[in-house]
Amino acid sequence: MKNILILILVSALMASCKSNTKRGVKDSLIIAKTAYPSPELIKIFVPAIKGTWVKKAYIDKIAKTKSPLAAADEADLTTFVINTELIKGDSLKVLAGWGNHDGSELILKFKKGTRPMALIFGAGELSLSSINGEPILTYYHPDEKSKKTIATQYIKALSDKPTELGEGTYYLVNKALIAGDYVMTDSLGVVSKINFDPYEKVKGFFDFKTYHINIDLNSDVMDNLDEIAFDGFTKHYISYSFKIDADTLKIYDTRPNADSTLLVLDKLKYRLVRAR
Repeated sequence: MKNILILILVSALMASCKSNTKRGVKDSLIIAKTAYPSPELIKIFVPAIKGTWVKKAYIDKIAKTKSPLAAADEADLTTFVINTELIKGDSLKVLAGWGNHDGSELILKFKKGTRPMALIFGAGELSLSSINGEPILTYYHPDEKSKKTIATQYIKALSDKPTELGEGTYYLVNKALIAGDYVMTDSLGVVSKINFDPYEKVKGFFDFKTYHINIDLNSDVMDNLDEIAFDGFTKHYISYSFKIDADTLKIYDTRPNADSTLLVLDKLKYRLVRAR
């Protein structure tokens, strides 16, 4: 039903369609340029664009490398939240997250851009399309260094309901990286069944209730290893480093180097294997 709705919404803005034999045409929506007043653009775009959006290339790289640290170079404008209840006139302030560390606001204007299905967004344009029936927002923006236009794709996280800044990013990171069922065998041969859900809840791993993957990396000293923490903001808080090797999650103790500028892996603490 969701996929059908997205296609209907996009079709509502279509004045005419044309075929295209280039790669990706089956997954792209080619929309003719048509002038619409702001109220009509708001009516058409709002159902599809409201919610939390996360940079696709960032999530894809985390899924491939199994490491937020390895994907840190993709963490520029990582996420933004479109709360359509805040529309004033033809504009909307969009909360944006940069580098998984800083927040700011970008202005979305319900004025037609130069590209198909595009609105004015920040210093560029935000274009709506679809891949396999799922909505995609592409941010076309100028790059000061190269003097070229950069196109960055964003996928929707969680639901159409706006979330706190970063919440959608953590959900997709957890889902791509660690969420699922595991088994752990201790030195006495006792087997534990463990579950990590994408909402940062953990069951069966000792008495821990929550976990947190650090994605705000390289912004401080000793910020050089992938980190997983448990029961944050409680007296039971503890932090480890981790590595994922095929179906095995390895959790390590860490220690600072000689001048306390970097963390160093210490002994392997726990070894969890994905359940089949």
